[in-house]
Formats: sequence, structure tokens, C-alpha cells
Amino acid sequence: MSVAVWIIASLIAYIVGMVVLVRVTPRLYYRSYDEELFLGIAALDILGAILAFGGIIVTLALFNGAAGVRILDFLMLIGILIVSIYLARKSLRRPTAGTFRTSLIVAAGFSIFLLLASLYSMVQLILLK
Repeated sequence: MSVAVWIIASLIAYIVGMVVLVRVTPRLYYRSYDEELFLGIAALDILGAILAFGGIIVTLALFNGAAGVRILDFLMLIGILIVSIYLARKSLRRPTAGTFRTSLIVAAGFSIFLLLASLYSMVQLILLK
């Protein structure tokens, strides 16, 4: 396939992953962690993170770490960082009626791990030679 098709596919995967993260994570708050639907929503949330990071890795691998692509990937990682901070702050708020404290803690933990993964990827991207 053409390189342009791979780039468009990776950008679409990144956008879809970010939309899934923003739309699906708040749905975890209203489910107890031992419900089956919670597990399905959490799996969809993890799939969104895989899509977002996968879009970054595909462009980096296609161009062997060229400077322009590294800048694009760094900006995409900043996008993941912003979304994960937003989700962590939203998850760590005071529990309201209809939300479960344990579900909020699990969602906050996922968001914090996503934040740490994006920071680690930024450092690795800077150190890439």
C-alpha cells in the first residue's frame, strides 16, 4: 500500500482512539466494577488507547524517525497527555449520585497510567537517534 494510505489510516486510528477515550471513560463511572458491562466498557477503553498509540507508532515506523514525523508524533502525544489529564481530573472528582467510588478509582488509575505512558513515549521520542 501507498505511504499516504498508511498515514491517513494512522491519523484516523488516532482520532478514533481519542474519541473512544473521551466518550467511553465517563461511562465507567456509572457501573460497578463487578458488572459484565463494566468489563466490556473497560475493554473498549483499552482499545481506544491502543488505537491512539498505534496511530503514533505507525507513522514513526514508516518514516524511520524522520524529524518532521517525530514532531507530528510529539504533538499527537501531547494530545493524549491532555486527554488523559482531563479524564484523570474528571475521575478524581467527588462522587456524585449514581456513580461508584471504586469505578472512579479504576478509571482514574487507567487515566494516570495513560498519562505516564504518553510521558514515557515523549521521552523515548526525544532520545530516539
